[in-house]
Amino acid sequence: MPDRYQLLAFLSTGAYFAGLALFKSAASSMPTLEGSRPRHLTRTLLTSKRWIAGSAVIGTGAAAQVMALTGLRLLEALPMFLAGLGVLLLLAVVVLGERLTPREWGCAALLAAAAFLLLRIPPGSRAPGDIGTPPPLVVAVALPSLLVPCVMFLASDRARRGAHARPLTGVALAVNVGLLTGANELMLRGAASLTDDLGALLTAPYLYVFAVAAPLAMGQLQIALQRSRLAVAGLVATATAKTYLFLVATPLYGEPWPSERGRAAAALALTILAVAAVPHHEPRTEPRDRERGTTIYVLPGTYREEPSDKPRPDGCDWFDTPPKPAP
Repeated sequence: MPDRYQLLAFLSTGAYFAGLALFKSAASSMPTLEGSRPRHLTRTLLTSKRWIAGSAVIGTGAAAQVMALTGLRLLEALPMFLAGLGVLLLLAVVVLGERLTPREWGCAALLAAAAFLLLRIPPGSRAPGDIGTPPPLVVAVALPSLLVPCVMFLASDRARRGAHARPLTGVALAVNVGLLTGANELMLRGAASLTDDLGALLTAPYLYVFAVAAPLAMGQLQIALQRSRLAVAGLVATATAKTYLFLVATPLYGEPWPSERGRAAAALALTILAVAAVPHHEPRTEPRDRERGTTIYVLPGTYREEPSDKPRPDGCDWFDTPPKPAP
């Protein structure tokens, strides 16, 4: 397995997470974003210089991923993609100062174990670039994965209205983003097989589907980062995307199935368990009590006040304020 392609696979994920960190830093200066207001969402994102810079970094990561897949089988690339989660945790915890709960650290450990198991599986015999799948079939398979998350997202955001409604959580959005990202990576895998023939690459639908689907994923991702921490959203989206890519791209592109099925199944089970174990709901905001002090705690992308006798949610920063005088 060429070391340079392994390095490219790792760097592609690192660049992706660096772009996410820029998205997260831009989220605090943005108004509340909702999928039910697509024009407002588009205008807000395109007028944010930091968000545009993050998009450019993510685009660089996508190009590096295509280059990596020209020399790696999918089963060889997946451990490197998951290993890039170390960059995510470094950016989230050290640079952005996020704090993870023991449960969330456990989810990260499960993904690390899955990457280790995949790394120990011997590669198959099929050449990395040997793909005979008709491009229209690839697009037909990917379209439901692009449409379903978008429809669910728009329908959920419109339905969750009213004083007692909870917004769609960042984790739920991250699952949607993971499906969209997995479909995008399916296109990149197809594009990687045509890099030696520029004419065929430009006439194939891979890059054009990617150009439409990638902004959809990044828009939902930005909303997820307003409602969740970078570490949590990134872990969930990445685990979902790589699971989708492995399960769909392997049979679709004729990639070799793992020779050690038990180890591969264990890695897949650990990845799914990691996503399922992440806390999926943020606490509901209660009415303020003006007669008592309040505890202010900050969730990613939100600002809430609660009575001081309320328990502080795990992973939230907080401080007390004195009682407010009655009006």
